[in-house]
Amino acid sequence: MAASSGRVTGVHIWLFFFGAATAVFAGMWYIQLREREELVAAKKAAETTASNSETALRSRLEEIDALLTTIGHKFDNNQIGVGELDNKTKVIGAMLDDIRTYGGDVAQETYSTTIVALRNELDNLSKKRDQVQNELVQQQNEYRLLQEQCNTRVEGFQTATNKANSDLQDQIKSYEENVATKDAEIAELRANYAEIQLEKEQEQEAFAAQLKKLKGKVGALTGLNVILNEKLEKIEQVSFERPDATIVNVDNATKLVWLNIGSRDKLQPQITFSVYDKNNKGVGRTSEDIKAQIEVTRVWEDRAEARIIKSDIHRPIAPGDVVYSPLWEAGRSYNFSFIGFIDLDGDGIYDRDLLHDLIAANGAEIDNEVGDDGEWIVHQGISVNTKFLVVGEIPDPSKTKREEEKEKYTKIAEKHSELKNSAREQGTRVISLTDFLSYIGFKPQRRLFIRGAGGRGYTLKAGSRSTGVNENLGDRRSTGRVSGVFNSKKTGQKKSSGKTSGAYRP
Repeated sequence: MAASSGRVTGVHIWLFFFGAATAVFAGMWYIQLREREELVAAKKAAETTASNSETALRSRLEEIDALLTTIGHKFDNNQIGVGELDNKTKVIGAMLDDIRTYGGDVAQETYSTTIVALRNELDNLSKKRDQVQNELVQQQNEYRLLQEQCNTRVEGFQTATNKANSDLQDQIKSYEENVATKDAEIAELRANYAEIQLEKEQEQEAFAAQLKKLKGKVGALTGLNVILNEKLEKIEQVSFERPDATIVNVDNATKLVWLNIGSRDKLQPQITFSVYDKNNKGVGRTSEDIKAQIEVTRVWEDRAEARIIKSDIHRPIAPGDVVYSPLWEAGRSYNFSFIGFIDLDGDGIYDRDLLHDLIAANGAEIDNEVGDDGEWIVHQGISVNTKFLVVGEIPDPSKTKREEEKEKYTKIAEKHSELKNSAREQGTRVISLTDFLSYIGFKPQRRLFIRGAGGRGYTLKAGSRSTGVNENLGDRRSTGRVSGVFNSKKTGQKKSSGKTSGAYRP
């Protein structure tokens, strides 16, 4: 029994493990029990906290509902709209929109400050209203005072008006009586006027018939007078001009002449004259009477020197010949009228500027001038001071197909007729541009050859180069002739005789 009790048997091992397992299980159970107790305590604490939080949340929600109700904005699900300031469908967006919309110029960032600003603004407006109300009461009092004064004046005006109406009725009655008297007088005057008017109309008809008859006679006589004057001028070529000066000496070698006028006669260089024979039948008749043209080069007090710019070898200038220019006369100036195209040198280019220079250089003036476009350049009318009406080329409107040129030519023709008729009425002589240039001693200075200019040919002098590229130059050899002063019968050049021209003798 003793031996068997000292051995470790399976029961002992099993009991050991069972005891150990029991101890472990008991420890684990204790631990789980402690954890369970802690969890139960924590659960109770959490339930208590959740209950308190739920109570607080319900309180806050009730407060929010009350606040939204007070604000006036309450949307579904109470969407506050934090972070969505521009969303008007949520509370904060709607509140900010109210502040901006109803706050106006005093809008603030919050409801309370905005309400305070609005209240202040309202108080200010109330003060202003009260002030205006007081002013209104004062003005009403003043108005009542003025109304009383006005009523007093109206009563006075009414009294005066009643008196004026009474006086007016008396005046109207008197006026009507006067009007009735005047109407009777007017009726009588009208009857007399009708008789006088009838007599006047009869007299006017008789006068018109007589005037028409006289105008017919005047027109016929005027036309006859014009025809007779034109025929007389062509047949007699009567001159009414007098010479401006006399040639006292001539030097044909130097082509110079001397005149008996000078600076005391207000003569200036560059004035040109036409030269007439000393036995002339009157200057200023036609260009056929002119034998030469001269231009003044130097002027002294009582004499002047002039160069010969054009002369006739068959009619040489001699002492005693007279000179004349329609542009110049000692001690006075003249007016001239011009119509038509002005071509002074026949090159086909109009020289209106050169004409102005010629007129100005001789101290004369232009009182009427029609431009190349048919418009007036100067228009003072033909008067007794107009010496000549100078007629240039008058274009024919029917010879051009261009409407612009035809209009210009028509204007020139109409103004030519107007000036010509006016010249006849004033007794002003009408001359051509060619005669005018001859009278003033003008010589064209064209040196440049313009092919076809003026519609005339231009023959180059012998010895000049040909104008054509492939044209035959011709025979350019010398003729072998020698000047007569070196011919075989004379030993040398002629010597001076030592005698002086009679024109220079004392």
